[in-house]
Formats: sequence, C-alpha cells, structure tokens
Amino acid sequence: MAGMRISLPAIPPPTTLHPPRGYRFLAWLGLGVNLLLLPLALMMILRDPVWRATNIAVGAGAVLPAIVVGLIACIALLRWRHWGQVLAIVALSMDLATTVPYTIVRLVLIPQDRFLLAMVAPLSWALNAAVLVYWCRPAIRQYLR
Repeated sequence: MAGMRISLPAIPPPTTLHPPRGYRFLAWLGLGVNLLLLPLALMMILRDPVWRATNIAVGAGAVLPAIVVGLIACIALLRWRHWGQVLAIVALSMDLATTVPYTIVRLVLIPQDRFLLAMVAPLSWALNAAVLVYWCRPAIRQYLR
C-alpha cells in the first residue's frame, strides 16, 4: 500500500457548452500573475525600511493570503472546478479590500513616489474590479456546472 500511486484523471471541460470568452486566457493570466506576485510581494514587504513592520503585518495578513487563494483559484478554474469561481471572487475581493486603504494611507503619509503610486493604483484597482466583475458573471457558473 505504501508504494501505490493514485493518479486522478484530468477532468475534461463540459462538452455541451463552450467556455465563455476570455475564460481560459484570464485563468492562465491569473496563474502567471500570481506566480510572479509571490516573490515580488515578499521583496516589497521586506524592502522598505520605513514601513517594514506595517508591510510585514499587511503582507502576511492579507497580501500573501490573497495571492495564495488566487493561485488555488486559477488552478481550480483551469481544471474546471466550480468552486474555483468562488475562490477567484474571494481573492480579488481580498486584494481590493487590502490595497485601496493601504495605498490611500501610504499616499497621505509618504511623499516618496507619490505621483507614480497615484497614477498606477487607480489603474490597478479598475483592472482588478473589471476582472472581479468578469468572474461574477452567471455564464461562468453555468459553464462550470
């Protein structure tokens, strides 16, 4: 029994429905982005000497868990699991709930790179909200069932 390997077959996509436009692309893109964000987030958490304690607290408490949940969601979506949609919504919501207040506080308190952050942050929020709306669509739920 100890040497027995159990391999689960890949679950094929539903044959009656075609995936919604952008489904596979966004799932693969999310997987790639989350894989890139994991080491980048660790670097950003430990890089800033002024806000090191704050970055560690926010990073360990919200950013890293959101990235990990996003990774699991993308893998589940690529394997056509219906709960992957829920995890994607949770991960994107966690990201918005963390980055919006953190960025606003950082903009107010730290003048360093304020202009760049003020330009990039709303764009990332809008992109995050658009992807969140995409994964909330009922067509995704119908496709995964």
